[in-house]
Amino acid sequence: MYQQRRGTLKDATAIAPLWQSFLQQRTKYDPSLILKSHFDYLSYVKKKLASPSIYSFLLEYEETQDIVGFLFTYVHDETPSLDYEDVNDSPFLPRRMGGAMGMYIQPQHRKPEAITLLVENAITLAEKLKLSDLDLLISIEQTGVQKLLERFGFKKAAIQYSQHYDISDQDLPPLQNPISENIAVQMPQPAMIPLRDPKTQQPIINPQGKQVFLHSVKNQLGETLKSSNGLPIYPTPLRDPQSQEWVFDAEGNLVTCPVLLDNNNNIVEYQGIPVFCPPLYERFGDKLILKKNDQGNYLFAEVDTNKDGTIKRSPDGKPLFKSS
Repeated sequence: MYQQRRGTLKDATAIAPLWQSFLQQRTKYDPSLILKSHFDYLSYVKKKLASPSIYSFLLEYEETQDIVGFLFTYVHDETPSLDYEDVNDSPFLPRRMGGAMGMYIQPQHRKPEAITLLVENAITLAEKLKLSDLDLLISIEQTGVQKLLERFGFKKAAIQYSQHYDISDQDLPPLQNPISENIAVQMPQPAMIPLRDPKTQQPIINPQGKQVFLHSVKNQLGETLKSSNGLPIYPTPLRDPQSQEWVFDAEGNLVTCPVLLDNNNNIVEYQGIPVFCPPLYERFGDKLILKKNDQGNYLFAEVDTNKDGTIKRSPDGKPLFKSS
């Protein structure tokens, strides 16, 4: 009566309303979760389907071939860990992890064989990927799912408590813990840094479905450029002024601001920090958009120079750029 298969981008339209129903159900179990009134579930699902670290399992009703349920899972290797910049910073041995982002089946199709079909295939994938640990967060009200997992050998590892506070004050204090100036902070020096959403910490995926990494800046000889304190320099990604999304070129490459070099090809710094050329903007109606040339390449501001070729600076030493 039911069959299971892996999801593709073509399934996004059918999955989106199921995800919305799933999240609406979650808010009933957890009052601290409040859904946005105008959220784009279709784009949300497309990003999940395009992510290389997310695997989706779809439940189809054979009579109609309709998608009536899903199970989205994620995997990651804690080498390095998602919680630490370097695996050596963690007191725990690295693990090869898997978990569930969400499972939902339409009420009329919540049959034991349907639920089991999704779970069995997810566990089969975990075994194929040789995951060492599977962590699942299940609501206390979902006693049926708990019993099903126990039949598969899962053990109850923790009890989660939650408390919601209504915060009406918009003047919120910063959450970042200030670092003492007496503590020597050393930046990790990996070959590349995964780009993540600053709000959700989810990996950024380019239009081709590949995870995006920041690579250290290199010169024409392929040598890694370093700042005055000897650390590698990583570029500043370009953001769209309207959507605030990261910008990609036609080939799916992340667009980054070029590092500023003086007339001797030395890196220009301001207060010990490498300077990057800012993008140029232009008006399109009432909107501010990124400026491109005739070939479709994004344009960046040129530094303003004196007659002798040296860079003009403000009274406080900041490099000055031309406006166009």
